[in-house]
Amino acid sequence: MKHLVKQPVTLFLLIITALGLAACGPAIAENESGSLAANYSERGNVDTAVNEAETNTATTVDASDAEPAPEPIQLPAAVTTDVATVAYDANGIEVGFTAEGRPYRGNPDAPIVIHEYSDYQCPYCAHFTKQTMPSLLENQIANGDALLVFYDYPLTSIHPQALVAANAARCAGEQSATAYWEMHDALFGNSSEWANGRAETVFSKYAAGLGLDVTQFDECQASDRYHDTIMADVDYGTEQGISSTPSFFINEQPLIGAQPLDVFNQVITAVQNGEVAVAQPDETANEVIVPTPATIVTTDVAGAYGNPNAAVTIIEYTDYQCPYCARHVSQTLPQILQEMVDSGRVYYMIKDFPLESIHPQARLGAVAARCAGEQDAYWGMHDALFTSQGTWSGTGQEAATAIFAGLAADLELDSEAFDACMSSGKFDDVIESNLQEGVSLGVRGTPAFFIDGYPVSGAQPYDLFAYAVELAEAGTLAEAYTRSADPTPTPTPSGPANVPTDGAYAIGDPDAPVTIVEYTDFQCPYCARHHTQTYPQIVADYVDEGLVYYVFKEFPLTSIHPQAFVAAEAARCAGAQGAYVGMHDMLFARQEEWSGHSDAEAMFAEYAAELELDTAQFTTCMESNAEETAVYADLNEGVSLGINGTPAFFVNGYFLNGAQPYSTFQEAIEYFLTQ
Repeated sequence: MKHLVKQPVTLFLLIITALGLAACGPAIAENESGSLAANYSERGNVDTAVNEAETNTATTVDASDAEPAPEPIQLPAAVTTDVATVAYDANGIEVGFTAEGRPYRGNPDAPIVIHEYSDYQCPYCAHFTKQTMPSLLENQIANGDALLVFYDYPLTSIHPQALVAANAARCAGEQSATAYWEMHDALFGNSSEWANGRAETVFSKYAAGLGLDVTQFDECQASDRYHDTIMADVDYGTEQGISSTPSFFINEQPLIGAQPLDVFNQVITAVQNGEVAVAQPDETANEVIVPTPATIVTTDVAGAYGNPNAAVTIIEYTDYQCPYCARHVSQTLPQILQEMVDSGRVYYMIKDFPLESIHPQARLGAVAARCAGEQDAYWGMHDALFTSQGTWSGTGQEAATAIFAGLAADLELDSEAFDACMSSGKFDDVIESNLQEGVSLGVRGTPAFFIDGYPVSGAQPYDLFAYAVELAEAGTLAEAYTRSADPTPTPTPSGPANVPTDGAYAIGDPDAPVTIVEYTDFQCPYCARHHTQTYPQIVADYVDEGLVYYVFKEFPLTSIHPQAFVAAEAARCAGAQGAYVGMHDMLFARQEEWSGHSDAEAMFAEYAAELELDTAQFTTCMESNAEETAVYADLNEGVSLGINGTPAFFVNGYFLNGAQPYSTFQEAIEYFLTQ
């Protein structure tokens, strides 16, 4: 990889700071923005389905009575345990659960407490468990010098089985603390068996192998009994500043990533000696930037209320299955409508942001509201969906559809027209467009709002909205905002980054003066647009001329693109037969054919046949998940570089975000060619 040694010119300042409004981003629900005003802040008011190493942006208003910045987190060394759960593993190490229900290993009175935040499907967490944990167990933990407390932090947007795996470990823990840790070790030791589906069946097999009561275990799995407990760990971890896995606090000192054993030993020794082993964030380094208001298309809103010419607009991104959205609708929205919309001060619009990774009926609810809107009953259905959320949420698609039909009848809609609309798929594209737009604007959870283009996250109280609207009316909303660049483990890359290319699929001359590395998602429509509109010109003008080496990396966003991971595997399985680019091109060319279909893998086998591959070899590769580790390696590498959407590029190490036009790539390439 070649890197520019001079200071980049204005072009690259533009590239590096590009917002990338044409980028697919992970549909996650991270509590990523703080409060609009410190005195109005509420923690825990955003649905959370957290993305690995997502860069957080804290948003605050400069209010004269704002609270002072919080003190650095101090995690207590002492841990209170539930004595009824105490047991000893095969090595004589004490195991049990804390009073809060978290599993632990070691001496509860140990002077060193290691708080581990982990994800069972994360390959780096598995690396820590298999490579570093054994020595810690044999030495510091066995000797009584250290206690390990485990916190669940499933990153469901990129690890779709992580949550059910965490639940399985907890279900094993119902039967004994030793069973919890045995299941913990089995899950990390065999992730390739369960990571891509059929997870609960595999977990049941593990339970039988551990001698557990399988009937009790299966009942626990089926009820998803520990979902709320696990998500409470996620919320707590997010409050502590966790955004990636594995992450640790050794007493109060943070340690990020699957560090080698010697690093853990050094930190533990330093803590024992009362030293600071890990640098704390430099609060003085935070740069204050006045944010740019978002420009949001309003022709595709689900519903609108008020005067379109009102001085202030509020756009809400909502999820009909989100309890915090329901709270906003029941507690805050009525007062907003009465005090600000009915008076002509505010025009209120709603867009869809269904978080299907945690709310599987949310998209169906969005369709129901829009179908009711065809009969001028959007707001009636909107209110009915939230009021009856507890009735239909979690019932499954078929039952929810029947309940929505009943709501339509209660609203005296034409039932036949409503049912036809529900089954037509006519709103699929606009709902997906709302979702993608929200992601590109930085929406990470619901409810999310933009007041004259400025973001507000979470089910905030009415007073905050009133305060923000008053500022907007006075023309001072922009000045009231600050955006503080929070030092996180994975900041947005500013370049040049050292992006590995060894072993990756690529086209062109490896010694070309310019290298472009693309992180892509085969189900992302913006990636497809890049492939059809821009990529061919880059290939013709620069790759074929020996001027650009073009490298492909995988970045499947499974929370919004459920077939993206298996598509990445298909491309790599074709690559094993020398046909990566052929499959890559075919997947994008036929994206609409396979995207959203549960039988996508069968379609990929047909594509392999069309490419004249050895179909038996291809099928074996797919069924064995032979390329799974490689896909995860690309994904986690991208996350570590600060990527959180697709397509994303590095041009000679400089970050370029989104499906930019050919002219942008051309200007960047020509710049490097002249150096």
